Amino acid sequence: MVVCYAYMFDVLLLEKVRHVLAIILSYWWTYTPVILASVSYTLWMDYQRKKFINGLTWVMLEVIPPPDVPKSPKLAESIFAGLHGTYGGNLAWKKMFFQGTIPFWFSLETVSHGGEIHFLVRTTDGLRNVVEANIFAQYPDAEIRQVDDYIDLLPEDLPNNPDYDVFGTELIFTKDNAYPIKTWREFEEAGGKDEHARIDPIAPLMETMSDMRSGEYLWMQYLIRPTGGDWVKEGQAVVDKVAGKTPVKKTDPVLWFLGLFLEIIGTLLSAIGFESVQGEEKKEEKKEFSLQKLTPAQKGILENVEYKLARLAFKGGVRIMYVGRKDAFVPSRVNTVIGMFKQFYFNDLNSFKPNPKAGTKDKGILPWLFPSDSGFFVKSRTLRKKSDFYEAFRKRAFVETPVILNTEELATLWHLPGINVQAPLIPRVHAKKGQPPPYLPTS
Repeated sequence: MVVCYAYMFDVLLLEKVRHVLAIILSYWWTYTPVILASVSYTLWMDYQRKKFINGLTWVMLEVIPPPDVPKSPKLAESIFAGLHGTYGGNLAWKKMFFQGTIPFWFSLETVSHGGEIHFLVRTTDGLRNVVEANIFAQYPDAEIRQVDDYIDLLPEDLPNNPDYDVFGTELIFTKDNAYPIKTWREFEEAGGKDEHARIDPIAPLMETMSDMRSGEYLWMQYLIRPTGGDWVKEGQAVVDKVAGKTPVKKTDPVLWFLGLFLEIIGTLLSAIGFESVQGEEKKEEKKEFSLQKLTPAQKGILENVEYKLARLAFKGGVRIMYVGRKDAFVPSRVNTVIGMFKQFYFNDLNSFKPNPKAGTKDKGILPWLFPSDSGFFVKSRTLRKKSDFYEAFRKRAFVETPVILNTEELATLWHLPGINVQAPLIPRVHAKKGQPPPYLPTS
């Protein structure tokens, strides 16, 4: 009997599924144009963006530090404040649709070739003067020169090359963008104001990079573009949460319309003699916010979050790639660099972690079935991820999941090393260049 009922239920279910499919197929003319329009729009926008990017002229600038940088990373903070001046607001829809225009971005890079460290900035030719002017304004004794792209040192099809191996990842925040990381101010307070005792946040990175051997390449990109104040509105929700304020609930338009409809029906029923039965409304008591009710830890978090929201910010992220000949490849190099970023964790605020969606690792399909935690097609999928990651690095494609970094945080991550960083293979300017006199004859 139970089997008969189960069989009848399956038959009825299949009949209903067939009926629904028949209705969907009979009305194909209603939704097919929408699907085609959506696909066409996506393909068109991708084509226009690629066309726009391919039409840009990029330049690679190497920044050679002066013999000594006695001041703190605050100098670099002024550089980023100047670069933020290139922000032109939200782009018009017409420019994006017909020209494929997208916001410009900068790639600040720190690279090591066999232990020799270089500081680079990749930008468009039109913004080259802006970059040089802001760097010279803070590091007048530095030297800036245009160089060839170092990426050409390695073959274009690197992941398929039998002589090399590649490993890389992108970093994202562990918490919401509104939470800041530990910045150079906290490092200075820990080390003191003396320039020789001051702790430089990038000192561990310089030591790791200078430890590279011949045949090893450790490259880092800080991809950034200026952003407006839209993210501050999202960050305000974090402030309210930390402060214990009751969040303002956004009413869904559909629910609002349904409630209005029911209210009208109830009013009409009451008018013709029907009594509406309503339950007792529970009035929520609004809790008054008081800063004195916060714990010292909560006050510290609130102050740091509000401090970050008050500064100019960039949207971007960090991309790390390690390449080496197979006889010299040390996979732990990237893990060492990722561990270096853990030093920016501060007082229950923010920190960095690898982005599992953007990297060279892949566990394959259904990895939990195997003791080795490596599933089906792990080799082919890993090779594809390596190829995609390497291609994104070569093109300086924007990061998969952007984070928000303000000028102080960026200055902490990328600046010219101070006098107390003694990595031996950092090139320095050995002679100061002066400007020629204005009255010098030219012929």
